[in-house]
Amino acid sequence: MLTLRRTTLLVLTFLALAACGKEPAQPSKSPEPPIVRDVTVGVVTSTEVDEAAEVMGTVKSRTTTILSSKIVGRILALHVHEGSEVQAGQLLVELDDRDMAAQVRRAEAGLREAESALVEVDQAIAAAAAGRIAAEAQRDLAATTLARYQRLLDRKSVAPQEYDQVVARHKAAAADVERAAADSQAVQAKRQQVQARIEAARAELTSAQVMQGYARIAAPISGVVTTKHAEVGSLAAPGTPLLTLEDNRRYWLEAVVPESQTAGIRRGRSLPVEIEAAGISAPATVSEIVPATDPTTRTTLVRLDLPVSSRLRSGLFGRARVPVGRRQAIRVAREAIVERGQLQGVYVVGQDNTARFRLVRTGEIHQGAVEVLSGLTGGEQVVLRGTERVTDGARIQPEGGRR
Repeated sequence: MLTLRRTTLLVLTFLALAACGKEPAQPSKSPEPPIVRDVTVGVVTSTEVDEAAEVMGTVKSRTTTILSSKIVGRILALHVHEGSEVQAGQLLVELDDRDMAAQVRRAEAGLREAESALVEVDQAIAAAAAGRIAAEAQRDLAATTLARYQRLLDRKSVAPQEYDQVVARHKAAAADVERAAADSQAVQAKRQQVQARIEAARAELTSAQVMQGYARIAAPISGVVTTKHAEVGSLAAPGTPLLTLEDNRRYWLEAVVPESQTAGIRRGRSLPVEIEAAGISAPATVSEIVPATDPTTRTTLVRLDLPVSSRLRSGLFGRARVPVGRRQAIRVAREAIVERGQLQGVYVVGQDNTARFRLVRTGEIHQGAVEVLSGLTGGEQVVLRGTERVTDGARIQPEGGRR
């Protein structure tokens, strides 16, 4: 027991001597913050900006045509399919035209018959004219003979009976002239009737040819086939859709605008639009404003002409920004925003030239400037350019030397 106490005492004495031999520990110094030079620092200011409301819309072609047949007929051929690009005048659909072809042949036969009748009438007119000339010649001869016999009768050189015969021949010749004139007029009237028959036959032929032409349906505009409503063998009839064709060169955005926001819209004004699926973000011109408000939704339909793009097609979703007034906003350069994962922030420079990272909430981007909705106030200074060389707590020496 005594030996154990002595051993413990010796160990404690040794530890005390070892502790006395060490130097006292010096307190560690914190590292100096890094100095970042030649970065751009600016003062945050609040400016008045246009306030806009976002409205939704749908992309539609300016010209959409639904093709249908004007006659009843079986579809023999469809030369296009959905997605086919066509040119104006291109043949799209062919129908069975046998009935129309028969009508054309009947009309052609009627026209030939009428034209043949006209030839006969013209011959009759020529004969009537010749007969009238001959009758007039006989009348003139009878008149001359009558005058000579009248002189002979006055001198009593001719018997009254002979004179009476000459008078009768003169009257018969005059009657023949009148009959020839009447025949000539009748033939002329018949010619007018035949001419009317010819005009009617030509009109009937033209109508039959037009009806036969309806069996071949061509594209009225250049564009793309968006819907095929029928197949080969189907029965086409007036009013039954066959194909839907739209102009794929000119599109507009049909936006539905609440009536409270229509005050800032007028025809010809340019509004920013965005069609995400087509990768389009550009200004569009207001082309049409429907002059009526939907009484159910209290909205107005506005059409905006979109820029030409091969990526546009009907049915795409789009947005337009409609001005509704002005407000105060804080904006900073896009380069001043630092992204850390899904968080965004800026480096705020204090009076001691120390940069501190501060989270902010951003809004829309306009002409390279980002609107800061919260996290900054006017008068604060932030690092605008060179943020990739700045860390939290760094001392800033901006361009042109220390402030």
